[in-house]
Amino acid sequence: MVECPSCKSSIVLHDNSVEAIGEFSELSPEPSLLKLHEPIIIDSKTYLPLGKIRYAYGRGFWEEWFLKGEGNREFWLSVDEGDFVLEKKTTIPLPFKSPHVVKVGKRYGEYLATEIGEGRCVGFEGELPLSIEVGKVHSYIHLSQGGGRLITVEFSDGVDEIFKGEWIDPLEIKRVYP
Repeated sequence: MVECPSCKSSIVLHDNSVEAIGEFSELSPEPSLLKLHEPIIIDSKTYLPLGKIRYAYGRGFWEEWFLKGEGNREFWLSVDEGDFVLEKKTTIPLPFKSPHVVKVGKRYGEYLATEIGEGRCVGFEGELPLSIEVGKVHSYIHLSQGGGRLITVEFSDGVDEIFKGEWIDPLEIKRVYP
């Protein structure tokens, strides 16, 4: 999914075709350590921010930045209330059968459920590896593993995606200047 830089329309690129879905979003500018297409360094590794999605929830919003890393690997950097988590999609087995049975504060194997929530997609900028729908509700569970490690389970319409990563100190994020 790509946002047209001129008209802000959403365009989905398929293998051999293009589909204009006509939606557009204009995100309010917010202060950020990241800028689209300006590389950053985290822990001596370089990442290129290509897109971001903003989700609104009761007390504000959070952003999910789509990053390409070394070897063209895909990552997501979540930014919420000054907290940063760098995650990569994974296929590890979950210690529960359904996300709907999870309770905050309860242990599931080696994981502690620390947050369950949802947000509504208010828009995106740049390029994304998936098609999103403005207005759609995004549900998630955070499972802490200790030592700054985090598992995020995202679910909607019966589809679960699992991301594994670590909390990042924002002071450790370096911008690459030409």
